[in-house]
Formats: sequence, structure tokens, C-alpha cells
Amino acid sequence: MSKYMISDALSSAEVLGILKEKIGFDGKPSSSVEWQYELNKTGKLVVDGRATLYDIERAMQITIDLATAFYIPWQPIINFKVIVSKHEGTRIELTTLPVSSIGWAEIKAGLTY
Repeated sequence: MSKYMISDALSSAEVLGILKEKIGFDGKPSSSVEWQYELNKTGKLVVDGRATLYDIERAMQITIDLATAFYIPWQPIINFKVIVSKHEGTRIELTTLPVSSIGWAEIKAGLTY
């Protein structure tokens, strides 16, 4: 990993702030927050073990908003998980569809950053 990637990495507090802004939940989690999304299924927010489900449309919009905030192209995403945990650290896990070079060019052309 380059020194630029390390210096530009978001802290757990910054990731948590983005999650709160995009999802709109209240409270201060003491141990963990996790956003889970699977294409064409409900989204799930888990805060300290308590789950809240979101309908398909809202889950997709939240995922698009989060992907955009984290500078991840959202169009080919199938599964998306953001984890902020004192025990596991902070990370994003995702699965995307394979995209052709033409498709990737279209995705990049649509990005605003």
C-alpha cells in the first residue's frame, strides 16, 4: 500500500460519520455498526447487535450514496458491506459484476469525481 493510500484512508470516526449522514440513524454505538446490502433484497443496518431492515428501494439508494461517498463505482455492485468495529476494525467488503471495458468506460464517464 502506498503512503498516499495510507494517509488518505478514512478513520473509523469518519466512516461512522458518513454512515450516520447517509443512513440517518441516531445514537452512539459502543462497539460496532454494519451496513449490509444485497442486490434486489432488503438492506440491513446493525448497530451494536440490533438490526433495522430497509426496503429494496431505500437500501439501494443508501448503498449508492455510501459507494459515492467512498468513491466506489456503484453500478456493478451485487453485495456491499461497511463495517465499523472496535474488534474487527473498519472495512468495506463488496462483490461486483464483471464489466467489459466499454461498460467500465460508461461507468467512469458517469462518475462525478
